[in-house]
Amino acid sequence: MLLEHEGKAILASCGIAIPKGGLYRSLPDTLDGELIVKAQVFAGGRGKAGGIRAATGRAQALRMAEEIAAKPLAGARVEDVYVEHRLAIAHEYYLAAIVDRDLGMPVLMASADGGMDIEAVPHDRLMRQSVDPLLGLEPFMVDRLVRGLGLAGDQATAFARLVEQVYRGLIANDAELIEINPLVLTKDGAFVAADAKVVLDEDAAFRHPGRRAQPEGTAFEHAARALAVIGVEIGPAGGVAAIMNGAGLTMATLDEIIALEGPVSGVVELHGATMQGGDRIADVIACVLEHLDPAVIMVNIHFQFRSLETIAEGVLKAMDRLPLLTPDRLVLRLRGEKEAEARAMLADRGLTVIRDFGPACVEAVRLTRPATAA
Repeated sequence: MLLEHEGKAILASCGIAIPKGGLYRSLPDTLDGELIVKAQVFAGGRGKAGGIRAATGRAQALRMAEEIAAKPLAGARVEDVYVEHRLAIAHEYYLAAIVDRDLGMPVLMASADGGMDIEAVPHDRLMRQSVDPLLGLEPFMVDRLVRGLGLAGDQATAFARLVEQVYRGLIANDAELIEINPLVLTKDGAFVAADAKVVLDEDAAFRHPGRRAQPEGTAFEHAARALAVIGVEIGPAGGVAAIMNGAGLTMATLDEIIALEGPVSGVVELHGATMQGGDRIADVIACVLEHLDPAVIMVNIHFQFRSLETIAEGVLKAMDRLPLLTPDRLVLRLRGEKEAEARAMLADRGLTVIRDFGPACVEAVRLTRPATAA
């Protein structure tokens, strides 16, 4: 997934009009007047969270940009701030091209109800046109979308050209999604992409040397990747957050907690972090606590060759760093190499290790009950 300004660069390379703009730290001197200041984040809903603001003049825009850049937005880190000219809007449309994996082909989507979440657009107001990749985009497909939106004359011609540009941009860039919402029809009759969401196919990156793509995911999932672990956010705060090693143990733990009707906030598979020492384990626990705010953290580790003392050390360091990480928020199951030594380290801090898998899951779910009932 690309940031908005990166997505707009893709659109511009396809010949699609975008507002004049730039990143606030290198804003062109000529950019002034009525402006829009936009947080660049890997998350949706930034407008509702205060990440899109209107400014009059360059100086006010830069002040707003500094404010936006200074703190996270709806839990997501602000990667940068983009400033662009405000458009004189006559109407807002929606236009997108997506790879539909169920159909096995690209699908074009268009609506006269732009500027709103696509999920909120009434079904009969959203035009869909699949494109057989063996045949490619045919004129009748484009015409169907144009007529469905009720466009005529120069506007119909311009929109048809946009449809072709978006589709060819999808194919040329090996993208999974190119979405323009809103696609603004300005008061002087021009179509301009006011926003851009572009998701690139990472598996095709070898065909595009030097290009950068950001996998989709929540703020927690991005933070987990930065720690070289695999984190998945599943449910709201107040559930179980389980930390495991190995995909099989991760899936078994998740299945058992769900079978016990326990709420799950998220899971972490430690991947290579188990070789990074106790400090890295403590960092992972801190990440889980900060982003997921679970009622209980379950640490379920089975080591055949590595020492469980590393896990115990990480848990203890996390407790030293995190006042909110109290013993009643931890369920520990450790099996394998140096198990007795790890248990002794934890016992000195009043922590108990539950050796068997089933009882450990039962205890983790039990500890969520007061939080879910409150």
